Amino acid sequence: MEWGQFFGTAAVVVVIVILQWPRMKDYSKRDKGGFIALLLIGLILSLFNLQHIKGPLDLEKAIFHPISRIIGK
Repeated sequence: MEWGQFFGTAAVVVVIVILQWPRMKDYSKRDKGGFIALLLIGLILSLFNLQHIKGPLDLEKAIFHPISRIIGK
């Protein structure tokens, strides 16, 4: 994890909230909650090194490869 990237993303999130929140005063609580939730999801994902996380195909391979050896015989 690179802390510089995380803090950079956190700074961008803060700037977005500062600039957009006054424009959102007429929006419902649900819309504001969705706005905050999406920003928090992006901030949390910035903590992970997503280039090195295995994808769904690796999971499928791990599950079905042993089964295919049993069925194939």
